[in-house]
Amino acid sequence: MAYVKVSVKKNGDGAGCATAKSSEIIIIDAEDIKSEPTREVGNVVAKGDLILNEGAKAVSIYATTSSIEVTEEISGDADARGIMQGVAYEHPGNSVDIKNHTEAFLNKGVVIMVKECDGSTEGRVQLIGSKCNPLYLTLESTNNKEATKRKFTWKQEMAGKYLAADYAGAVPDIADPATASENEEGA
Repeated sequence: MAYVKVSVKKNGDGAGCATAKSSEIIIIDAEDIKSEPTREVGNVVAKGDLILNEGAKAVSIYATTSSIEVTEEISGDADARGIMQGVAYEHPGNSVDIKNHTEAFLNKGVVIMVKECDGSTEGRVQLIGSKCNPLYLTLESTNNKEATKRKFTWKQEMAGKYLAADYAGAVPDIADPATASENEEGA
């Protein structure tokens, strides 16, 4: 349905207050996506489910809740403005698992789901990126007397015409956590 012009009033008291987010960041390799929800300009609700190829799974990464940011930047010249979606978060520590994850996703395009804890049972899920315009990783790592952590920043490399989507579809299956013995074997 095409956008219908409407006036937008104040959402209510505290509408601009920070929104708490789940510490679980869900990352989907764009190559694993079989089909994704449909979008249209002027309607941020993604229609349908994000379906993965058979046997493919998303991964879940723990993020320090207060560090999670969903970003949208407008860029481009007149008549060619677009939106670059992004996600940033910090992960504490320097485990083998997080180092392996970082190396494995360094040059992979991804789509990310971030769940806002908005008071509803399911939470409001933001879908950032798409199969054809995925997010790519940049990284900052700190390992000093003040902290040991990694800051993951994922951004689209090309501006598109959509904001991050509101996603009400099914969350893809999540890969099981690695065990210490798997890491010792190089898995």
